[in-house]
Amino acid sequence: MELRSLHYFVRIAELGSITRAAAHLHVAQPALTRHVQRLEDELNVALFTRANRGVRLTEAGQKLLDGATRILRDIERTGDEIRAQDAHPSGKIILGITPTLCPVLVPDLLARMRRDYPMIELKVMHAGMVRLEEFVIDGRVDIALLSELSRSRLIQSTRLAEEEMVLVTRAGMRPTGVVTGDELRRTPLILGDGLRAAMDALLAGHGVELNVETELNDHETIRLMVAQGMGAAVLPLSSASRECARGLLEAHRITEDGVFRTLALGVRASRNASLAREAVARTIRAMVEDMDDDGRLALAAKRPARRKLRVAS
Repeated sequence: MELRSLHYFVRIAELGSITRAAAHLHVAQPALTRHVQRLEDELNVALFTRANRGVRLTEAGQKLLDGATRILRDIERTGDEIRAQDAHPSGKIILGITPTLCPVLVPDLLARMRRDYPMIELKVMHAGMVRLEEFVIDGRVDIALLSELSRSRLIQSTRLAEEEMVLVTRAGMRPTGVVTGDELRRTPLILGDGLRAAMDALLAGHGVELNVETELNDHETIRLMVAQGMGAAVLPLSSASRECARGLLEAHRITEDGVFRTLALGVRASRNASLAREAVARTIRAMVEDMDDDGRLALAAKRPARRKLRVAS
């Protein structure tokens, strides 16, 4: 029993005429007649009898009208609820994010979600790239903002943007210009273990061994120490862009081509999407685009046309 046939049947019953229903529905009269005949054949009853200038419902037809009206109203109501849910999605979403991106993105993200999607409860967990992939796979987070496209078949990741990794120093500590491999090798660094391992792997083929003087995993403390002149650090540009804009820190490109990581959204490949999760994804995507447009993801001196070197942290 097709919904279209029920819809046509209800309109014929309401108007009391196949001719008038055909004109109202903009459907050829023979087509409406075939739909009625199909219903009658399926139910093995007559639904209409001829009347003066139209048709009249039989007892069976009246019963079908009552049921069909309820069905069509339920379908219409369900459609309205789905459309309303799309406009006002709800539910709890757990977002995973790397420590470098958490302070940069989360405050504004929470503010936007409360403003635009007040019925979504957003919880945030931060961890390194490897742990985030585990969290996505085992379902502990619904969506993750990753610092690299995932290589796992169990994760579907979507590239958002490229972010430059830069040498960060106190303002005036070194001349402006590109940091060469030799200079980077000589520079005392304050660096977390996750980023250090990633940078070591990236620079292994270049004969550059990082001079890590202080190993520290708290990025806020790293920025404070660099601002005090206690050393330099390698950080994503977005982590230092605020202090750079205020003149407290300076960011310098590493090598002529620069070093870049990929920002990506990751979800478990086998997990069905939800309206709430998609709302979070749209908001993050818009925020990352804004950051890229504002120059907070790559130095303006030489924004790359494509990624040269990649690093995950």
